[in-house]
Amino acid sequence: MDEHLNWRVRLAFAVGQLPEGVKSAAFGFLLLFYYNQVLGLSGTLSGIALFIAVLFDALSDPLVGSLSDSTRSRWGRRHPYMYAAAIPFAATFYLLFAPPAGLSELGLFVWLATFAVLTRTFLTFYSVPHMSLGAELSQGYDERTLLSALRTMMQLVGMFAVLIGGPLVFFHATEAFPNGQLNPDAYPAFAAVAFVVMVLGIWLSAAGTQDQIPHLPQASAEDRFSPLDTVRQLARAFRISSFAAVVGASIAAGMNQGMVQALILYTGTYFFELSPGQITILFAASASGVMLGSMLTRPLSNLIRQKKHLYMLGHIWYALFTTYVIILRLLDWLPANEDPLIAPLYIISSAISGIGLGVAVPLTASMIADVTDEHERRRGRRQEGVYFAAASFAGKAVGGSGAILAGLVIDLAGIPAGADPGSVDPAAVARFGWALGPLVILMTSIALCCIHFYGISRAEHAETLKALTARRAAQKMPG
Repeated sequence: MDEHLNWRVRLAFAVGQLPEGVKSAAFGFLLLFYYNQVLGLSGTLSGIALFIAVLFDALSDPLVGSLSDSTRSRWGRRHPYMYAAAIPFAATFYLLFAPPAGLSELGLFVWLATFAVLTRTFLTFYSVPHMSLGAELSQGYDERTLLSALRTMMQLVGMFAVLIGGPLVFFHATEAFPNGQLNPDAYPAFAAVAFVVMVLGIWLSAAGTQDQIPHLPQASAEDRFSPLDTVRQLARAFRISSFAAVVGASIAAGMNQGMVQALILYTGTYFFELSPGQITILFAASASGVMLGSMLTRPLSNLIRQKKHLYMLGHIWYALFTTYVIILRLLDWLPANEDPLIAPLYIISSAISGIGLGVAVPLTASMIADVTDEHERRRGRRQEGVYFAAASFAGKAVGGSGAILAGLVIDLAGIPAGADPGSVDPAAVARFGWALGPLVILMTSIALCCIHFYGISRAEHAETLKALTARRAAQKMPG
């Protein structure tokens, strides 16, 4: 494991996040809208179906992490799963956006739940080994932050492809559908292209990092996969308070981010009454803000030296600029939506809020990577898979638990399916805003309270690495 990697390896690792970026954007911005507004499934049922998938993740993530940790093969612990998961993951994603015609509401619910579960499960077989690989490639405190930032930026490239390319290529206005996002035929075509991008991105990452396998930790002869042992491993992992802190914060922040993503179409369409073209610009601005924030994470870590403090600052920034414009509208301190100021104000605010999110998100994986070193110091074994299984679960809360919150907000507000923005009851729009704004603040506060208990500082991590280096040197000494 090198403290500093060459750029070929860094980029090969990072490109593996592009497929998850496509999936995240589709789940976060399109899936709830597609099943609710296009296919007519209620917001609550849509959210419940996606939450069921998260519950299955709670089982599959640690099992896959433990299985990966104990795998012995000529391709190491991680790469066999990265290669094998690509096609099943992409295929089930396609089917999620191509349900058979004529399904009843119950049929739509079952289809959504089934293929959301399968998509997330096959993603687990890829994403947990891939994230674990990031901790194994380097033990450098700052190198890990750089790897996480590059991975986040590549995820944003995938999101850009969906949020900008999607409206231009698939969801553009037609005579039958002036709002192209209401066109049911556009979604299967979009998913077919996503299939190709997902498979290629995963295989490129696996192939590009394969030459690192001889330098990575390998499973020992006594490592055996056991579901019961996985439970014990998780229990031991959560005894490290810093791990419990970062997972708790990540789940709360992930639910918050997922809710905002799932509702951004509703916020833009019904709350601020943006045109389809302006919504495309909104998506681009939001993703650009997150991209810029991710690029700033590594330089800012030189100014704000502790990862925990930078993480907190990023989420406070995100919550502030996400909610202030909604609250000003609810208090009637902004002009009417017809005013030319409104659309630019909301779009710019979304871009600025994205900077904070972009700064914070890469730090999650970087902090968990540091926890795996603490685990090795305490237990004498490396088990990145178990730890990053929890990180994977937290990340998937973006599209699952956040979606159920979003579905409840939609039904509480009472915005009807397929409604023209000008025809929606203003009271329903106000209920939507009053539900969304406070929830963002509440979930951010929970995340900040959790991460407060993260205790691995830069100096403490350096001491851990010294102890590990000394132990490995002693183990190599004869006699």
